[in-house]
Amino acid sequence: MAHVGTRMEINVEFRDATLAPTDFEIALSRLGRIAGAIALRGGIAKSEWHLKGYTAKEAKLYPAFDGDAPSAAALAVIREEFRGVTDVTSVGIWAHREGTEIGGSMRCQILPQGESSSVEVSLTNRAEITNGELINYDDFVYYVSLIATEFDPIIAEIWPPEYFEKRIFDDKPGVGWMLYLPKVITVQQVPEARALIAVPAAGREQTGTIIVSVTDAVFSADNPEHVEVANRIEIRLVDQDLLPAYADI
Repeated sequence: MAHVGTRMEINVEFRDATLAPTDFEIALSRLGRIAGAIALRGGIAKSEWHLKGYTAKEAKLYPAFDGDAPSAAALAVIREEFRGVTDVTSVGIWAHREGTEIGGSMRCQILPQGESSSVEVSLTNRAEITNGELINYDDFVYYVSLIATEFDPIIAEIWPPEYFEKRIFDDKPGVGWMLYLPKVITVQQVPEARALIAVPAAGREQTGTIIVSVTDAVFSADNPEHVEVANRIEIRLVDQDLLPAYADI
């Protein structure tokens, strides 16, 4: 039986008055900088990312990038797919290393300017690797910090998909492994956090904080201690009115 790799997701909500639903080159360029960061950290090479397709064969037809830039072929396919559409569009890419479970996907859904758009990043490790390859603490802090810079999110949730059902509040985001909020959060406000990481990094004015529940391992929804810490942070944030409801995002 094939092993199933460890999966971690970054789910982002953002508003960008400068990004229109037809700005495919800008959206793909932003995803490209995330792909570049993954490659830089020793993960999937940028050349391995392709446009998503309806079949495995189709999904390998169009490389997403040509060097550092979006590929002309990928942009042509996306523009044709959304020809005449001006309200809701999306750009989706994926990568998979042959013969392994290692892979990833990214999707940027763009709504009309002023409405809440989203980015989803999903990375899958080898089953036998629990803290390395694509998923480890230092790399994910790096990715989330970059995403915060690229998209200025309203919120970013980082968790394995199994955590969704284990968060405390059904109507609010969960902390999971990490949670980005566009505000300064202090140790006094959230003493349960294992780390509070300023975004941007030191030397520039802080605009947000990554709240971390586990620093010495990859977060697991099957680990009761990990879930308990994340749940306690959620309660603390809600007690201080620091965690918005999904309806208000």
